[in-house]
Amino acid sequence: MRTNRYVAAAATGAVALLIGGGAAFAGQSADDKNARCEARLAKIAEKHGMTVAQVEAKVKERLTARVDAALEAGRITAERAAMLKERIAEGSLCQGAHALKAKHRRHRLLAAAAEFLGLDRAELRGAFPGTSLSALAEKQGKSVADLKGAMLAPVKAKLAKAVESKRVTQERADQLLDRIEDRVDRLVARTFPAA
Repeated sequence: MRTNRYVAAAATGAVALLIGGGAAFAGQSADDKNARCEARLAKIAEKHGMTVAQVEAKVKERLTARVDAALEAGRITAERAAMLKERIAEGSLCQGAHALKAKHRRHRLLAAAAEFLGLDRAELRGAFPGTSLSALAEKQGKSVADLKGAMLAPVKAKLAKAVESKRVTQERADQLLDRIEDRVDRLVARTFPAA
């Protein structure tokens, strides 16, 4: 069992690096990232006499157990636990890691928008059908520019820390910020489909 724990921990660390961090791979294409991830998983699997599928199964099992523990400890809601378990079950450790990262970033942008608008996430989701973030802001008498600023503030702080700790260059941080500003512009203007 010690080997399985090691494999799960090592692979979980690799997944966390690819999904959560990513600064080290920021300049690589999605295909490069996937290829590196697959090679790393293959090495881990070979070293421990397992298949890549077995490693993935162990990692998913371990991640699911962590979600269950967080739910039991009251650190997350049942709704959040169900969503995380669904992501774990449907996800692949390598394929689509960049898509999961983008989805995570979008989720964080929407969380910042909800906070600015004085809504919780459920209220924000409930207000979406048939409207946009910019319309919601204007309805509350708040400016769209301030909404965008609130959504970008956490991103700017995170990028500033990354530059300060030399994980990314200022040039790379500026490029990332430009891309995220474009994403925020689209997200704020987007009219969500009616329910």
